[in-house]
This record gives sequence, structure tokens and C-alpha cells, in this order.
Amino acid sequence: MSTSSLMSLGTSALYAAYAQLQTTGNNIANANTPGYSRQSVQLQTAGSAYNGSGFFGRGVTVASVTRASNMFLSQQAVAAGSTAASAGVRRGLLSQLEKVFGGGGAGLGRAANQIFNAAAEMAAAPGDLAARQAMLGRLEDFASLARSSSNQIESLQANLVNDVQGGVSEVNTLASEMAKLNGAIATATRSGQMPNDLLDQRDQLIKRIGQQVEVQTVIGPDETASVFVGNGQTLVLGTSSNRLVAMADPLDTSQLTVGVSSGGQLTPLTANAVGGGQIGGLLQFQDSDLGAARNRLGQLVTGLASALNNQQSLGLDLQGQPGAALLKFSGPQALASTRNNRDASGGYIARVSLAITDASALKASDYRLEPDPASAGQYIVTRLADGQVFQPVNDGDVLDGFSITIGPNAPAVGESFTLKPVSAAAADLTLLLKNPRGLAAANPVLATVNPANTGTASIAGLHISAAAANPYQALTVNFTDDNGAYEIRDTTNAVRASGSFSAGQAIAYDGIELTVNGVPRQGDRLAIMPTPLPAASNGNALRMDNLATRALIDGQTATDAYASAMADVGVRMQGAEASADTSANVVARANAELSADTGVNLDEEAARLIQFQQAYQAAAKLLQTSQTLFDTLINTIGR
Repeated sequence: MSTSSLMSLGTSALYAAYAQLQTTGNNIANANTPGYSRQSVQLQTAGSAYNGSGFFGRGVTVASVTRASNMFLSQQAVAAGSTAASAGVRRGLLSQLEKVFGGGGAGLGRAANQIFNAAAEMAAAPGDLAARQAMLGRLEDFASLARSSSNQIESLQANLVNDVQGGVSEVNTLASEMAKLNGAIATATRSGQMPNDLLDQRDQLIKRIGQQVEVQTVIGPDETASVFVGNGQTLVLGTSSNRLVAMADPLDTSQLTVGVSSGGQLTPLTANAVGGGQIGGLLQFQDSDLGAARNRLGQLVTGLASALNNQQSLGLDLQGQPGAALLKFSGPQALASTRNNRDASGGYIARVSLAITDASALKASDYRLEPDPASAGQYIVTRLADGQVFQPVNDGDVLDGFSITIGPNAPAVGESFTLKPVSAAAADLTLLLKNPRGLAAANPVLATVNPANTGTASIAGLHISAAAANPYQALTVNFTDDNGAYEIRDTTNAVRASGSFSAGQAIAYDGIELTVNGVPRQGDRLAIMPTPLPAASNGNALRMDNLATRALIDGQTATDAYASAMADVGVRMQGAEASADTSANVVARANAELSADTGVNLDEEAARLIQFQQAYQAAAKLLQTSQTLFDTLINTIGR
């Protein structure tokens, strides 16, 4: 072997050791750089040459500089980060929603109780204007607090819209950067070497997109990344990218969703399709938590306000007039899908409307109405809160306390409506009555026992269940035998109704329900007459007070319904906290596993630094030896 060959060996060894030292130094320098993957020098023998005595090696060459990568762990970390981002943003929003349903002295439950307490005080002094004014004050407090709660919910919705729009803008920016980066990666890989820093940037961009939406990625042979969202919609493909768009939900225009814009086509995504990421968490909160809270609040307002208005209408005010409505609130809505057919002016052709038939039976839910494709003229209604399906449904049917009117133009197959019986009720709850004299504390009629009766019948109670079809007039209940048979006669002695009395059963006529104790005898009479002095009557005020114990809201009292709403938000918050804590632990483990596999370990790099330093020193010694031999050879020849 010649000295030139020995020098060539030393040179290649020196270069290889230097490359390893340089790469190790780069690893150490970037040990704390986010997204940096450990790099290493790949060496290979330079081959050998035969000189008659055997094959002698020609040294070493640097084949490439590669980066540590693990696609499985990388995708696992992105997915875990996406889930954690979704859970974290939902937890933060639920903590704000909890404040809307506050307990103690500031809650709607206490405000409702104060209405009933004020009704009891008014019943104790029905002619006292101060007691009546206090009743109006409590009603105004409840209305104001309900509006404030609704405003807080809508403020959360408005902030959510801004956050979704901000997230969509960030995704679009990152997707555009990814498409440009794919072009640079494709160009670089054509050289046969991997652009390690560009690949790190690629993985970081994928991770950042995953913080906003759940993604699926496919790495091509040229190391470019294709990114998909939702149900496989393309976000990035090679050097081109599509855009996310924040848009009104086609099925429920009061809600926000996102879609993918591609080639002029806009594909809406549901919250479930968006999946994780901050945008996914925002949409999940909107669709599940915020919608439920809005409906809970609207259900409470509709149930209580309807009961108070109804009871007010059954009494008389201080002027002897039937009570006017106390509270005004927004009624039910039917929102057409944006996919429904329109006329030439842009209006929807099909029409659907709702009306409340029994406020106490209303559920805290929205509904989806669609034509039944198998039965013309019939419809399918789905209760969105629990997925309960009502089928078949016809025009005029009553579901959960509201009726559905379809027409004059009915929806066609493929069209749909979102039905909202209660969601808007609290937004504009307003006290209509301003004059305390207008409170209908008095019963419109009173009942007395004829002192000449021979039986033991007595008045146990007088209840007005519905407003009379005609103005109240004097009536007489005449018992016609000892077995309880009776006739109800008016002032002209005409028989208005008849029946048979039995213990525990009310004598009812024209909205008047008279409960009698004891045993009546033939010839006994009970008189029912219009209330002569409304200021002295408290019957209807007592009925208002009794609303406190009545099931006004889906089988619950008003205070129990509010407590149930508070508990529902609390349970959701507990679940969100558990999910956020768990997902945070999962993402920490996933990142730790990825870092352990592909990141920089400074202890290992320090050991490699010593190893490569020794190799460099040995290569330098080899060059020195080669030079010494060469000098000796030259000196020998020169002699």
C-alpha cells in the first residue's frame, strides 16, 4: 500500500469523524428546540482494491445524514394533542357556563321562590298596594335575571364564533404553509438526500393543525404530507391546499359549523366530524352544552311564565276586571334548513309553525322534522337531546307540549326543519304589567252555604281551572235527593248542568270547581256568585302561591327544575375536567415516548461526542503517520 493510499484513508476517516462531530454538535445545540428530531451520520465503506496480496480497504464515505423518526408515535402524539386541546377548551367554556346557573342568592331558583313568597304576602293583604308592588318587583327581578342569563349564554356563543373563526384562519394559514413546504420537500428529496430540517417543520405544522382540528395524514414516497379532516375531506394534497370556512349550520342556521371549500364546493362538517382540536371542542360545547343550557333556561321561563300568566287570567284585579298577562316571552320557532327549496324571491316554499299547548310538558330540547320518504304526508320528528324518534307525525299533531302546523306548502323529501319550542324564551322575558292594581289576586266568584240547609255539606275549596266562556253570573247548586244528585241553575232558574255528588270529587261547571265536605240533603243549596269586593278576595293570590309546589316544568317544580339545570351543568363540568386531565396525561406520555425515541438525549450525545472526538484524533494521527512515512521516503530517495 502506498503512502498516498494511507493518506487517503486518514483523510476519509477525518472527514467522517468531523461529520459525526458536527452532527452531534447540532443535536446538542437543538436539544431544546421544539420539534427537532435527532440526526445521525450514516457511514459506509469506500470499497476495496486488490493489489496481489489481497483486498485493501479504501476508507469510509459519509452516505447521508438521517433524522430519527417514528410515524406511529408521531401520529399518536398529534391525535393525543388534538384530543387534549378539545377537552381543554370545553372545560374552560363550561367553567364560564357554570356561572350562568349560579346558586345561592343570585340564582333564578331563588328569584322564582321570591315570586311565590310575594304572592303569599299579597294573599295576606290583597288590597295592600305595597304588597302588590312587591309582587311586581319580584316578577321584574326574575325577568331581569332571566334576560341576563340569556345574554351571558349569547355572549358565550358570540365569543365562540370569534374563536372558531380565529381557529379557521389559523388552519388555513398553516395549510398554505404546508403546501409550500411540500414543494420544497419534494424538490429536496429529488437529490436523493432527506431534508431533515424541512421534515421537522412538516411534522410541526401537522401538530399545529391538529391543535385546531382532528387530522389524518398520509406521507408520500417523496416525504410530502397529505392532510385530511372530517370524513376524509382534503385539506392539503401535495402543493395545493383547500380552505376551512366558518359557516351557519345548514340544518340549524342559529348554530355555527365549519366546512371545507374545494373547487367551488362547500362541504359542511358536523362537530363529530371535526372531532378534536380547539375548533372541535368549541363546536361540541356549542352543540351539546350551550344548546342544552339555552333550552333549560327557556324551558324554565316558559313553564313558570305560562303558569303565572294563566293563573293571572283566572282572577280579578282591583277594578274587578279579569287579569291581563303578566309576562311576555318569545314563542317557539321552526327554522328551515338552508338546503330547502326557495321561491323566486328567495323565500322558503315550505312552511312549518309551532304553538305551545301545554307548557308544563315541554322538554329542554330542539327537534328535527323531516318528511317520511316512505309515507307521503307524514313526517319523522327526532328529539335531538336524546335521539327519541316520533313516527309517524301528521299536520296538527302534538308532541311534548307543542303542536306542529305544516303548510300551506309542505316540505318535500330531503328538506328539513329544526324545531325550537323553548330556546328563545328567556332572551326577551318582559314584565308587561306595571300597575299593581292590575294584579288579579281575587277569585272571580265565591261560594256560600245556605244557612237553611239540613245536611252537613260545607265548602272545602273553590278553584277556577279555566276562564269562563261567558261573564261570571250567580249560580245555585240544588241537591235534588239524599243521594247527592244536583242541578246547577242560573238566575232565571234555568238548569245549566246536573250531576251526582260524591265525596272527594269536585262539582265543576264553566271552569269553576267546587269541593264540598260533609253530606248534603235533598233541598240543600250552595250559592256561587261573582266576587262583590275584589280587594277583599285573595283566592287567586293563594293559587299563585300554590304554584310553588306544582309540577310546572316537565314534572318538576320551578325551583327543582332550576336545581336540575344547575346539576346538569355541574355534571358536565365534572366530566369535562376528568376528560381534560386524562387527555393531558395521555398527551404528556405520548410526547415523552416520541421524545425518547426521536429526541435528543444529552447524556447519549456527550458519550458520542467523546467517541467521535477519539475517532477524529485517531484519524489525525493516521494522517500524521502517513506524512511522517512520506517524509522518510522522500529523504531516503534524496540521498
